[in-house]
Amino acid sequence: MEKRFLNVPEVAVYLGFKQSAIRKWIRQGRIPFNRFRRNIRFDLKLIEQWADERRENTRIIQ
Repeated sequence: MEKRFLNVPEVAVYLGFKQSAIRKWIRQGRIPFNRFRRNIRFDLKLIEQWADERRENTRIIQ
């Protein structure tokens, strides 16, 4: 069974960014996340969609 929700360290590895960048994006509201009590979790399906949208926008600019 594939893990659906990731924590900050896991999503940082998945996306290839530092944890500090992920936390900054959370504060800025730039990345989709869920808060379960005090824990932040990322829905893998939403993160994949979010990353795909950014890749498409990057291609348009180039």
